[in-house]
Amino acid sequence: MHLLDTVRSGARSSLGCVALLAALSTWGGDMSHTTAAASPPTPESNPTQLFGVHPAQEGNTTLPGGHFNYALLPGKSISDGIAIENFSDHALTFHVYGADLLTADGGGLAPAQRTAVMHAAGAWITVSVPTKIVPAHSQFTDAFTLTLPAVVSPGEHLGAVVAAADVGLTPLGTAVEARTALIAVVTVPGTALPAGTLSALSGSASASGQMAFAITLSNTGNVLLTYTGSLVISDGHGRRVVALPLTPSNAYVVPAGRVPLSAVWKDAAPTTEQYTAQATVRILAGGTPVATLTSQSLALPTTSAFPLLIFVGLALALMGILGAWLIRGRILRRRGRLSIARSALAGRLRGQT
Repeated sequence: MHLLDTVRSGARSSLGCVALLAALSTWGGDMSHTTAAASPPTPESNPTQLFGVHPAQEGNTTLPGGHFNYALLPGKSISDGIAIENFSDHALTFHVYGADLLTADGGGLAPAQRTAVMHAAGAWITVSVPTKIVPAHSQFTDAFTLTLPAVVSPGEHLGAVVAAADVGLTPLGTAVEARTALIAVVTVPGTALPAGTLSALSGSASASGQMAFAITLSNTGNVLLTYTGSLVISDGHGRRVVALPLTPSNAYVVPAGRVPLSAVWKDAAPTTEQYTAQATVRILAGGTPVATLTSQSLALPTTSAFPLLIFVGLALALMGILGAWLIRGRILRRRGRLSIARSALAGRLRGQT
């Protein structure tokens, strides 16, 4: 549950998806929150865990989900809290803040950094105590208020309540921060529009004979999406040669977010036949398939082009050699004619004398 990153880097940590995916895996679309996202460790479970968080209302409702889930009208607000437990043997300084939830590089979700400017649900969260020192083996509950703007689009808006602790320094003196977060899913009533688009499929061949493919899935709707995807290689007769999984698989894509997908054909054998590649991505909302997206058909370069290039190259070389011989022959014949003419002229001159 603890997400390490350096404060000075300012870069979004890809490790942020670990805690968030753990929370999202239990999401059922309910309008409340229960279940601890982190519980006190036992000597057999995780003795190195420094701290954990859980919703303040844990145990007070029967709804599942280790995060916050609200349905609110525009302009309305709700108050809640996050409980932070220090499991370590020393006091920890915590920074608690609301953050936008973003699609991390390589898939998954991650909260924006504390120093980032929040543009979405993270900007709607106001924490009562942004910084707090929590003694060893103690718990602190921090209240927060989530207020929607007066004008907000319907659908799902995702943010997070983040607890970050200063845990030390690297050997180079860079401050290290451990983060853990609870997702805040805010549903604004209205028409749910699950939708997505695919970018153009691209492919490139490597020196080792492998072919790499890339495509990007964008969430153009207003609800959180998951997906499954594959890339199919077909021969010139339309027969399937191989089906490759698109990775990362089954990651989360937030509204207005996107995730780059890739596949590698490792056994691309030499062939004289024209192959084509096509990607298919099925998008899901709340675990239910809602659409199937298909890319354009991408023609792959065949190895038959290489013998052709070699043949053309040899033909050009032979033509060059032949041309050189022809030119050389012309030059020799011209020299011969000049020699004969000079001899005839010399003979005439001798006859006149």
